[in-house]
Amino acid sequence: MTDQVVFVTGTDTGSGKTVLTSLLLEHLRKRGVNALAMKPVCTGPRDDVNLLQSLQGNKLSDECINPFHYKVPAAPVVAANRYKQKVKLQHVLRSIDRVKEHCDILLIEGAGGLMVPLNEQGQTWADLLKKLKCPTIVAAPNKLGVINSTLLTVDKLNSIGIKDVTVSLINFGKKKRELIPERTNYAVLSKILNKTSVFELPCLGRGSIKKAQIIQGSKKIEKILAQIINTV
Repeated sequence: MTDQVVFVTGTDTGSGKTVLTSLLLEHLRKRGVNALAMKPVCTGPRDDVNLLQSLQGNKLSDECINPFHYKVPAAPVVAANRYKQKVKLQHVLRSIDRVKEHCDILLIEGAGGLMVPLNEQGQTWADLLKKLKCPTIVAAPNKLGVINSTLLTVDKLNSIGIKDVTVSLINFGKKKRELIPERTNYAVLSKILNKTSVFELPCLGRGSIKKAQIIQGSKKIEKILAQIINTV
């Protein structure tokens, strides 16, 4: 891993971005890497931010790693309606630059999917990535429909010039894959995305993932996490 900034996006809300970002953060820091993670925009509770902070020892303030927080659990363009402070890409970029000064590797977690509108100008995470031009990891939940949403996300990333893309297929819920899509999605995506690295992460538990599960999970799948890190 040679890039200072890595962006983690998802196929949709609840795709596993925070779990993936947390696992990578824990993996890097346990290996002595001065890594930090931030979530520039967060809507609803700050649970995701709290998890990231617990893993990196609250080295920076919540306001620093999450400069745009709106309590309404909705798309940023909607959630920010009641607030004077709106999401502006130049402000997001400045916040990223500030955090970069405190680490060697910065993991940035987006909110929602790649094309979620951030403001009334219709700007999205894709617009931010056009400026960052950094490697991007796509978190995708292993379920029915993920093939379509993953291919659309990767295609969009490629179209804006992001060629360094990795896909992480994440299993949720049952530890045993019982449905046909859950058993076949990885093989199908790997075949179609033959120039894109695709990894599959096992189920780490049900419900909201806590710090202890991240720490324990990162040990169990350290080889997979190392492979993901080595591709970006």
